[in-house]
Amino acid sequence: MLLQDSLFTYENLRDLARQMDQMEHDILGNNANAVGRSENMNDSGFFSIQVIEKALETFDLKLINMENPAMAEFKANPLTARAYVLNLREHWFVLRKFGNQWFELNSVKNGPKLLTDTYVKEYLHQFAAENYSIFVVQGILPNSEADDFITLCPVVPKPTDFDKKEPNLAQKFFNSVGRRLGGSQEIPDSQEDRDLAIAMALSMESKESSESSGSDEDQLAKAIEMSLSQDPNIPSTSAAPSELTETPILGPSTSSETPSGRIPSAEQQRRDRAKFLEKLEEEKKSQNVPEE
Repeated sequence: MLLQDSLFTYENLRDLARQMDQMEHDILGNNANAVGRSENMNDSGFFSIQVIEKALETFDLKLINMENPAMAEFKANPLTARAYVLNLREHWFVLRKFGNQWFELNSVKNGPKLLTDTYVKEYLHQFAAENYSIFVVQGILPNSEADDFITLCPVVPKPTDFDKKEPNLAQKFFNSVGRRLGGSQEIPDSQEDRDLAIAMALSMESKESSESSGSDEDQLAKAIEMSLSQDPNIPSTSAAPSELTETPILGPSTSSETPSGRIPSAEQQRRDRAKFLEKLEEEKKSQNVPEE
């Protein structure tokens, strides 16, 4: 994946691992490989960093741990490198730049994964936090067809990968539950938190529609006016505005129980509506009384 060619076989790397074992035995004597197995390879196909470094010497390439003080430049700005080799629990994979685009090359994935520059930085930061070993590839990588092709024709990400549908307000609030300062998203939210988030979202979604539709009082006044104008036996509001405006539907009460400027209570509003409807009923009866 790093060299973009099958340049080493299992047998090549196995021979290098045995050479490394022999060198360690010569230096350490009887203390080397005391457990009777190689520390540079195993039956699963894993090879140590020493074996990989030895193989890459053929191409004048070096692997230097990112935590090395000499790699401070790359740690501060990871995009200045051309490739990284990463390892965790006997699994190796590569982050490499082709043209001006970064890709993750990992045998456990379905194929190369395109990475944005910002994602590369976050990716490496995450891997470091998860105790991955990260090695900066030093030297000039062999040219590859992928380099030439992507330089001329950069990979265009699928719209579904980046242009996902914007979540609605309810979903935004629902997703934000648990993202607390100093908190962990692994801790499940309580039912109370979930209900609160949904209620807040729904109230925000309905705010605009409620503002445009007007208050309940305005809607009630309009409905009464329309019903009156449809009945020829009942005078419309335009015919007798002074009579219909004497008792406002939700106007402040003149009693001492509701001081001027105070919003009337629900009970007072109910009484005002009842008085208004009684007045309308009386006017209707008066219109139907035959003249003598």
